[in-house]
Amino acid sequence: MLYCPPNMAFTDKDQVHDFIEQHSFGCLVSMPFFCSHLPWLLQRAEGEHGVLYGHLARQNPHWQLVDQQQVLLTFTGPHAYISPRCYQTEKAVPTWNYAIAQVLGQAELLEPAVTLANLPLQIAKYEPDMAAAMAKMPVAYQQQLAAGIVGVKVTISALTGKLKLGQQRSLADQLGVFNALSSSPQPGAQALAALMQHWQLGAGDETV
Repeated sequence: MLYCPPNMAFTDKDQVHDFIEQHSFGCLVSMPFFCSHLPWLLQRAEGEHGVLYGHLARQNPHWQLVDQQQVLLTFTGPHAYISPRCYQTEKAVPTWNYAIAQVLGQAELLEPAVTLANLPLQIAKYEPDMAAAMAKMPVAYQQQLAAGIVGVKVTISALTGKLKLGQQRSLADQLGVFNALSSSPQPGAQALAALMQHWQLGAGDETV
C-alpha cells in the first residue's frame, strides 16, 4: 500500500472520501501491471467503505484484466517542490510536499444497462446541465454511445491517505513554506497552499 508516518495520515474515512471527491481523477492499477487514468464517482453509502464507479473505453484492453480482481487506485492532489530557502532553520534539504489517497478494492465489470444508467450521475458531477441534456437524448443514441465503453465498479476494501505538508516542522518553517507557495506564480504551488489552509496543516498558526 502506502508508506505513511502516523502524523501525516488522514484521520478518518470521511476525510479520505472528501479528498477523493475533490480529486476524483484516479489511476487504476491491476495485475499484471496495467494502469488507466479515469474520472471516478464515489458512492459513500454503498458497502462498508464506499464504492467507486467509472468506465473504460472498450478499445482499452484494461477492462479485460480487471473483472473480479483486486485493484489499486491512487488519487493525487496538489504537489510542489519545497526549497530549503523557505525554512528559517539552516539545517534543511529540498523536498516535495503533496497529498494523496489510495484505495484497495474488488473490481467488477458492469452490464451495459447499468453503465448507461450511471452515466448521467457521473456527468452531473462535472456538468449538471449536460446530464439534463443527455436525459433528453434518444435512447437508441445513448445505447450507441454506451457501446463504446465498459463500466467498472470498485468495491472499496481499504482506504488510506497521506498529507505530507510539512506539518511536523516548526511554525516559523511552516509559515515560510506556506508564504512561498502562496506567492508562487505556479498554479500547483498555489493549489497546495490552498489545500494546506483548508486542512489547517503545515500553514502555521496565522492561517488557522
